[in-house]
Amino acid sequence: MPNKNYPKEILTIIRSNPAPAELKERLSDYHENDLADALTALTPEERQKLYPVLGIEYVAEIFSYFDDAEPYLKELPSKEAAKVISNMDSDDAVDALDDLAEEDKRKIVSHLDEDSAEDVRMLLSYDEDEIGSSMTTNYICIRKGMTIRQAMKELVRQAGENDNIMTIYVVDEKGVFAGAIDLKDLIRARENTHLKDLVLKSYPYVTDHEKIDDCMDRILDYAEDSIPVLSEDKKILGVIT
Repeated sequence: MPNKNYPKEILTIIRSNPAPAELKERLSDYHENDLADALTALTPEERQKLYPVLGIEYVAEIFSYFDDAEPYLKELPSKEAAKVISNMDSDDAVDALDDLAEEDKRKIVSHLDEDSAEDVRMLLSYDEDEIGSSMTTNYICIRKGMTIRQAMKELVRQAGENDNIMTIYVVDEKGVFAGAIDLKDLIRARENTHLKDLVLKSYPYVTDHEKIDDCMDRILDYAEDSIPVLSEDKKILGVIT
């Protein structure tokens, strides 16, 4: 059986002009990468009609798959583009902003919410060959003095904003990196288990100003789903996924 042409199917659905709610529901069956491919085949006018139907969060997921987000971000007013950027993972947001001219980039960054602006400015401060420029702030972090119940509660709270949950990072009372916990180990732990007994204290890490070429082989050798990026004083700044 030949592979299905999902972008073509998506275009057919969009151009059949279903009601907005039905359109959003039908498009939700497709992967964001296929939706991104389909959007490139639409006219600017068609896309601008589609964006409000999809909603900001969905548009942000789709924009993450564009090789060059510039023409699509420029179709949105600066405030709407900022909302899209705010809903992306920080590394995807920086990649999208890097495609823009400096003036357009400044306009959008000026409209970002405080947390997103802080993350984006931090990542943009690194040279493009430094690890810090490629990290994301999408990760879960807990204090090592927590009980199992407290750790689970904190995991659920942070998972509302961050979906990289397979590895949970642990810091001490000063915020210094103390190791990591596999999600499966936390889920399996009995309530009377000490959290410190689950922590992998020798978990690998990289530092933010390391050159990507110098440490990429090391990152790949560990084959972890993510590795923390630490500052000079061993505070977690982000993760490499």
